[in-house]
Amino acid sequence: MQHVSKMTPIFAAFLVLALSACGDNETNIYAQDVAEPGHEDHDHEGEHDHDESTSAARLLLVAEGSRQVHIFAADDGDEVAELNLPVPVDYVYPVPGYRYAAFVHRDDNWVSFVDGGVWVEDHGDHDHPYAEAPAIMDFTLDGVRPTHFTLADDGAAVFYDGNGETGDAAGVATFSDATIADNGLENTLQFSTNMHGAAQLRGEHLLATERDAATSSTLPAAVGLYHLHDGLYEHELTFAEPCPGLHGSAQNEDFILFGCEDGVLIIDESSDFSASKIANADDFTDGMRVGTLRAHHHVEQAVAIASGQFYLADPAAAQLQPLGVSLPDGVSAVSYEFVLGGEAFAILQSDGELVVLDAHDWSEQTRVSVLQNPEADSLKLIVQPDGHMAYVLDSAAEQVIPVDLEDGELAQAWSLSFAPAAGVWLGSATEEHDHDH
Repeated sequence: MQHVSKMTPIFAAFLVLALSACGDNETNIYAQDVAEPGHEDHDHEGEHDHDESTSAARLLLVAEGSRQVHIFAADDGDEVAELNLPVPVDYVYPVPGYRYAAFVHRDDNWVSFVDGGVWVEDHGDHDHPYAEAPAIMDFTLDGVRPTHFTLADDGAAVFYDGNGETGDAAGVATFSDATIADNGLENTLQFSTNMHGAAQLRGEHLLATERDAATSSTLPAAVGLYHLHDGLYEHELTFAEPCPGLHGSAQNEDFILFGCEDGVLIIDESSDFSASKIANADDFTDGMRVGTLRAHHHVEQAVAIASGQFYLADPAAAQLQPLGVSLPDGVSAVSYEFVLGGEAFAILQSDGELVVLDAHDWSEQTRVSVLQNPEADSLKLIVQPDGHMAYVLDSAAEQVIPVDLEDGELAQAWSLSFAPAAGVWLGSATEEHDHDH
């Protein structure tokens, strides 16, 4: 693989690069953005306005079933580059640090990684953003049916489901951004049977699902605790508290949560990884169960989704309670994430409404009508994790609509030449918010 070195602005202004990468990977760089931004003279001994944000960010977008990655500047929608991965993309996720993106090729048993090319250096009295050409990384993961991808403060975990028909067992790989940069070795855990499971990384520990091979369901019913030794995770214990039909997991500062048929399994790291169960809410009807969880490091409660309805999983109160989100008849939530550095929770509805909830009291903070009568299943939400921007992907109209989550304003839509089905925000931003809570 050929990596692109940093170019001067003059050189970049006249050059368009077509780079060959591994195999038939192809990289097309549009040089007007491949430079070091912000290199005008700074008075480093003077005062810096810390109320304004310093940011460098890009959106990486793919069309459904495509292997082509389109990379755009997040501030104005200018296309920076196109990368051709070896096989079509199923899912895309950020890697902690938000310099790299993981592209999951589930049907091809492969995970590839792209350097978005933007990062920030600490210059003491200010942060300085840089931008380089995006690049496909040498680091890759291979395992049978990579599916669930989970983030932690210091790394990420990929859970491979395996394949019962071929006798391939499930497994887990964990890594950090440094692993990707150095093309290093991932840490691994191998099971003895297949399962549709999940794993959460906690420092040198890993919490991963476990399944009895004699059961007919591919869903696990237990969680195990593992400890890292020389690149391999060794089993320490299986938690006595069961989690039948386990699906969905998340973590915050103190707790790791797993969705179960009968509630939410809570693992308390601060109490030596003790386990307890939050029972399903009283209004759960037959067949309802928590299947998706969202959590944030700075938020005590987690958001649990059961049959399209939103609940708060509160470990301290040991209860599930309705979140109070009311969706109109025939309207569903298509994307939802914590935003504004955990200060809020955003829900994109299928009718084009974007609702932002205050994560302190869970009241409605902002409501934005992004689109009127969008086509069914055409919308997806990408968020800037610690900043104030969100981006609505409208595949039917082949466009991206930027939304400022703080003031609820829409920016000019970006017109695309393809239907964006998935994407990820990469970059870095430092902002000072005035929050009165």
